[in-house]
Amino acid sequence: MAADLKDFFSAIGKAKKEKVDEVRSLVGEIDIDSMFSQVKVSIEEDNKKKEEQKKQVAALESWLYKEVVVKEEEEIIEESTPIVVPHEELEEEDEVEEEVVEEEVVEEIEEIEEEVVVEVEDDNTVDQALKILETIKSKEEIRENVSDPEIIKIRRELEYLKNLVNAQGGGGEVRLEFLDDVDRDSIKVDGKVLSYQASTGKFIGVTNSGEGGGGGLSNAETISTGVKITGDLVVTGEVLASTEAPIVTTTTSTSQTALDTFAHSTYASAVYNIQATSGSDVHLTTINLIHDGSDAYITEFATLKIGSLLASYSADISGLNLRILATPASTNSTVFTLKRTLIRGSGNTDEVTTTSTTETTIDEFSTSSGSSAVYIVQAKQGSNVHTAKIHLVHDGTTVSLTEFAKVKTGSSLGTFDADISGSNVRLRATSTSATSTTYNVNRTLL
Repeated sequence: MAADLKDFFSAIGKAKKEKVDEVRSLVGEIDIDSMFSQVKVSIEEDNKKKEEQKKQVAALESWLYKEVVVKEEEEIIEESTPIVVPHEELEEEDEVEEEVVEEEVVEEIEEIEEEVVVEVEDDNTVDQALKILETIKSKEEIRENVSDPEIIKIRRELEYLKNLVNAQGGGGEVRLEFLDDVDRDSIKVDGKVLSYQASTGKFIGVTNSGEGGGGGLSNAETISTGVKITGDLVVTGEVLASTEAPIVTTTTSTSQTALDTFAHSTYASAVYNIQATSGSDVHLTTINLIHDGSDAYITEFATLKIGSLLASYSADISGLNLRILATPASTNSTVFTLKRTLIRGSGNTDEVTTTSTTETTIDEFSTSSGSSAVYIVQAKQGSNVHTAKIHLVHDGTTVSLTEFAKVKTGSSLGTFDADISGSNVRLRATSTSATSTTYNVNRTLL
């Protein structure tokens, strides 16, 4: 029995040995250690280059993302125990174990040879060695060498670049004054606004006239004679009936001089505040002016002066215009400054027309809007005009008023009164006849 087993295992061992010899004859001797030593130098050089590249990439990522990605993976490559195939004959009781060892060795060789044979079909020996190395080498730790002069230089350049980009906001100009099509000297002045100047092709600074304003008032509508505002308009400062600046005229004689003119076909009356100055003398007065298309009439009131009276005033119609005239009291240089309020003869959408002697409301405002009001009231009946100034006060229950500076072309066209209805103060007029009479009102709330 023992002899039969011995023969059996000997046959198996012989067959495997023949198989190994056959494989070696086809493939050749594969000396892994020799192959690794041949490419070792080349691999080390490639690894150094890759390490430098990884360091630079890591430095850039560290600066951009404020973190350094560190991957630490250690793989312990266990050295395989050399397998020694005994060349001496073993005793009979060890032969079975020898055959098993030989079988394991042959299987390992076959596996290695199978991988090598498959890869060798496509790549040369060096490429194959590199692939084998990549499958077993441990991943190196990526660390930034902060002391490396090249890394320090790169970090400084990138930091400068980042600061430059952040300061410029993406590369565009962030200050209007430095744009090529803006005149810097004219816009950097208090109160100036941008306006395009075609002759220079630049935006220049001009004085803000107060016009415009993002689409207009929400409660304003355009009408044929201007703009109608529904509700109260609160204005800081003085409001003039026209957009003209104060009218200034200087004289050095006692000749009659026209201080202002306006189309009498458009406006039936006007109120002027006139200041005359000569040296240290000041003369201030208010004039109500009306006309009937042929003649002009004025009344002067509320006169105040320092020194002597500097001029006398009158009005006339010259062609299509009504004129306000001044006659200086001396040949000394006299400066006249005028501000005016013009009242249309007709055509205002808020005018009131009556054809009876019944008391009619010609204006009203909320008691909460103000405790006082200053009115310039004009009544027009055909060519007859009647104007007056009315001061009105109330305490929420009772209204008091006074009428003065009355001027008319003929007889009085109406009388005026006021009351409170609900939460509104009403200014009311009673016409002196049933003839059609039109009332226009200019109101200032206080």
